[in-house]
Amino acid sequence: MSFDEVVPAASIAVSVKGLSKRYDIYASPQDRLKQMVIPRLRKWLGRSSRSYFREFWALNDVSFDVRRGEAVGVIGRNGSGKSTLLQIVCGTLEASNGEVRSHGRIAALLELGAGFNPEFTGKENVFLSGLVYGIPEETLKRRYQEIVDFAEIGEHIDQPVKTYSSGMYVRLAFAVAAFCDPDVLIIDEALSVGDVYFQRKCFKRINELREGGCTLLFVTHSLDTLMQLCDRGIVIDRGNMVFDGPAKPAVTEYLRRVFGSHSPVKAIKSETSSSEPSEVEAIALGDRSYFAALAHQDLFAHRAGYNRDETRLGDGSARALDFVVEGQRDVPPIVNARERFRLLVRYGFEQGADRIIFGMQVRTREGSVVYSANSFTVHNRLFSYAAGAIALIEFDLRATLLPGQYFVTVGVSQYDDQGAEIRAMDRRVDAIILTIIGGAQHTNGIADMELDVHVTEADSADI
Repeated sequence: MSFDEVVPAASIAVSVKGLSKRYDIYASPQDRLKQMVIPRLRKWLGRSSRSYFREFWALNDVSFDVRRGEAVGVIGRNGSGKSTLLQIVCGTLEASNGEVRSHGRIAALLELGAGFNPEFTGKENVFLSGLVYGIPEETLKRRYQEIVDFAEIGEHIDQPVKTYSSGMYVRLAFAVAAFCDPDVLIIDEALSVGDVYFQRKCFKRINELREGGCTLLFVTHSLDTLMQLCDRGIVIDRGNMVFDGPAKPAVTEYLRRVFGSHSPVKAIKSETSSSEPSEVEAIALGDRSYFAALAHQDLFAHRAGYNRDETRLGDGSARALDFVVEGQRDVPPIVNARERFRLLVRYGFEQGADRIIFGMQVRTREGSVVYSANSFTVHNRLFSYAAGAIALIEFDLRATLLPGQYFVTVGVSQYDDQGAEIRAMDRRVDAIILTIIGGAQHTNGIADMELDVHVTEADSADI
């Protein structure tokens, strides 16, 4: 919820009002020395002062409230000010302006091993960190074994933490934070260090804490994690809070900020009559002719969701000119898990050609192919086009992937009569970033196989 909404003070766990953080950026060490000496000298001489640095505002007038028991995810591009915000909330960094009020015990996992003494053993750091969190020593002694069992680092608990791997570090740090009965748990991307098993274990523990009334403030770049853990999302961009609302719209706004919303669409609208519907409305109503009427205008790289690091192959005799997920024009392609969707791709032919196929492929961020097909494998058909022709291809798909981000390749090729490729005309590899979103998923992997479990008693008459 935003800070402007009226909420009883007793229900607020964290209140942030007008928060700003300024850093002084010096071009050289000499300028830093000048700033220490010259302004004071000029003041002593009665002259006007001057600065030898430029101001950088990591945060600018950020305000919001977090209710008790609420889970709020903070997302934004690298360098947007997310970590700075959490550090100020935790009290490890001082704000330039504004204030933060928190109620109850705060446990923070801000960075790998923060608060640990590298020369101390894991056991010694458990008690050190626990006492910093305000846990009585007797309570720590009772919970020590729970913490060690959760961290699963075995005999290494008696070794100095400077010998730990990054995974062992984060396991122990999270275990201490999660078992100190926090009223507010703050996590800054630290869980990305652990393996899938440990991440799932952490999520389970976080859910247990939330059921007990714990408030969660969470920074992440993992959109599916945000959807899974958080009720609400806050988007920070260049130090400004640009969105505060439900998690799903927050993801949309974040992706729009990352991939952009491009102006060429406005120029295209001016070429059409005012009586025509907008592009988004036309495509949502199934008006493919409007999309096709853009003809040979190459807008592919201007669409939100375009991957500027694509690899492009082919001889250029045909070109993929544009793409859109049906009903989504100015936003990145975002699809709900298990729902059907259409990816529209517009091709232009520089030369006449026959025996043409259109294909697409979906890959994970690690490069594994999860799906690949083309118009020949689906319909056993080849197509012919004259020079100057425009082809509008609809890939009708179902989002059977688990929430996450995937790369889509689209292309056009010429085949022989037996379905073997003769030449690639245009292949845009990993050119589109597709985001699958959904609710909490108690599964791992890539594909959603829609498991349904039926349990029958052993003595049932139906066996």
